[in-house]
Amino acid sequence: MLSSRSHAGGLFVNFLIRPFTRHLGCPALLIILCHSMLIGAEKPVAESTFSTTTTSILLREVVVTAARDRTSSTPIHGGDTSELLEGWAGVALQQNGAASLPILHGLGDERVKILVDGMTITSACPNHMNPPLSYISPGQVEKVEVLAGITPVSQGGDSLGGTIIVNSARPLFASPEQKIHTATTLNSYYGTNGDSYGGSLNSAVANQNFSLGYRGAYSQAGDYKDGNGNTVTSTFYETSTQAVTFATQKDGHFSEITAGLNSTPKEGFVNQWMDVTRNDGEFINTRYEGQYDWGQLDTRAYWQQVTHGMNISKDKESFPMPMWMPMDTHGINTGYTLKATIPILDLHTLRVGNEFHRFELDDTWPQVPGSGMMMSPNTFVNINNGERNRLAFFAEWETQYNEQWMTLFGARNDTVWMDTGNVQGYSAMYAADANAFNSRDHARTDVNFDLTALTRYEPEKSSTYEIGYARKSRAPSLYERYAWSKVKMAAEMVNWFGDGNYYTGNLDLKSEVAHTFSITANWHDDARKDWEVAVTPYYSYVEDYINVDRFGTVYSGQSIRSQLIFANHDAQLYGVDLKWKKQLWNNDTFGHGQIRGVAGWVRGETLDGNDLYHMMPLHATVALEETLGRWTSAIEVQMIDSKAEVDGLRNEPTTPGYALLNLRTGYQWPNVRLNAGIDNVIDKFYYQPLGGVNFDNFQASNYNAPLQSVAGAGRTFYTSLTIQF
Repeated sequence: MLSSRSHAGGLFVNFLIRPFTRHLGCPALLIILCHSMLIGAEKPVAESTFSTTTTSILLREVVVTAARDRTSSTPIHGGDTSELLEGWAGVALQQNGAASLPILHGLGDERVKILVDGMTITSACPNHMNPPLSYISPGQVEKVEVLAGITPVSQGGDSLGGTIIVNSARPLFASPEQKIHTATTLNSYYGTNGDSYGGSLNSAVANQNFSLGYRGAYSQAGDYKDGNGNTVTSTFYETSTQAVTFATQKDGHFSEITAGLNSTPKEGFVNQWMDVTRNDGEFINTRYEGQYDWGQLDTRAYWQQVTHGMNISKDKESFPMPMWMPMDTHGINTGYTLKATIPILDLHTLRVGNEFHRFELDDTWPQVPGSGMMMSPNTFVNINNGERNRLAFFAEWETQYNEQWMTLFGARNDTVWMDTGNVQGYSAMYAADANAFNSRDHARTDVNFDLTALTRYEPEKSSTYEIGYARKSRAPSLYERYAWSKVKMAAEMVNWFGDGNYYTGNLDLKSEVAHTFSITANWHDDARKDWEVAVTPYYSYVEDYINVDRFGTVYSGQSIRSQLIFANHDAQLYGVDLKWKKQLWNNDTFGHGQIRGVAGWVRGETLDGNDLYHMMPLHATVALEETLGRWTSAIEVQMIDSKAEVDGLRNEPTTPGYALLNLRTGYQWPNVRLNAGIDNVIDKFYYQPLGGVNFDNFQASNYNAPLQSVAGAGRTFYTSLTIQF
């Protein structure tokens, strides 16, 4: 058989089959076998008979209006689930290996609440190499919701920027006319830059009351090349996920249990000292939804754990003076949610609920024989039996007065308590910091309150206006409070910013509290088909924003790096989102054509005058799209302005502006879809404004070169194939 890495022509056989036979194992084969045995059964498309509405349609329209539509319909051709968020107004991505970190209105990482099938998952890594979206593959995602800015309290909590909800497909059931329903979807893709390939499988067999499903995915890539043809090292990855779901439904009641595995045996990080050498996760996720005379009850309980390892990988091993340094973390997430939705009269909807989330963390770094006092003779204990617990209650009242007016008010309390044990360093050179930390009480409790007030006015079918205020809060993370060492060798390993600096935690941090104001004006034709323009200006004042103070500077060759400690500073963020679309033609000859676009600008600064880190510069994406029969095609231009307002405390580099041209097309048969495209058509060289610094180049220069931004990928040809049966 032709090697998939040596001959792209094997895509439609080798790439489609290899990921499943080699990596996804027996559960997938079992369900496909059941499918094959039942293939002769009656086959109309079946839908679940249970309503999936957990909040009112009106509420979903309100909170997603400013960012509901993606300008990009790019088919899946990579392993980064965060790329599904590209093209949403108000969203930017901080490059982070194969799992980028979403940023909403300038607030990112743990300031954004991310729910993966309803689960809250915290990064169990001092570099945040295993963020929530790393636990679900793009091919397994059925629906994404982005709630930027004014977030309802029923879908927020312990976050500032907003909420991102990512869900896999809901279990299917047979229709009343069927005895058995089966469904399988296979997807495979290949990309030339980095020789990336992968695939996903989703399969289910069900009757009217029971459903058994399997989903799995595999993806891998080598190092990509930039627009000048140079290899960007430590950008490789390999990852797989799989899960089995059993669900039941009857008489308005639905229950589901899902168990799954995640594995990332290797993943490079060009902007970090270390790479991932192991990330093995397991989870169990259960939920129940029931319709009652009084309304709807939604419950969920989950457990997730991960064993995570870091060290240098193949690229970094080739550099002068490679620093071999194993680092191990183990994290456990457990939690539940309870929510009741109660219609009152015909005007009001009450939502009340309770949530709990517990995160446990151990972070230890084994000794390195022969390294002297720097990394021996003891095991370095970074976080010892750390725990972070959050208990929340909320209530929300929505009123639809008439066709024109709607209001939403909500209040929420999140109580967060955390603790950790005593620590130790590799040797006596770490003793002063360890003793100072161990001498203090580590237990901390934060009592936080959130409020939301929003109104929507639709005076006519061609215009909608929204105005809202939200008070949102977030307690510090375990690493922000408990990363204890100021010794440079240890402090540079606690860094989820990709900036090459040294970070130390602060036991005295306070919770962040954001006051956000937002207005949205949306103008459109009556049917919302011909044209639409929406603009959303926003402003956030953040009390006790967790930023940094600099207590030292390290010079190495032409580079300058900062020694930083987390500290509270008041800050403000403000900006504007814009989206638009216009139908250009609609006829039998040329099909349907339209132009769509989004643009955004954000600025963030502390009140003492320092620019905040990773503020996305002015940017816009414009796409010309055509649908002609079974064909869909698009020409897209991405434009990014130069980044000049940068964080001086972190020595954040500026980046020049650039524009990228992308092309894509696809053809749909009844059960097969073929996509192809070219990203960065003109092979433009550019620096990623939110990609951090190229720490690999710094290491390769024997720590003499200046720290420069990471270059983006050059021209990439890709294709993908999806088969449904």
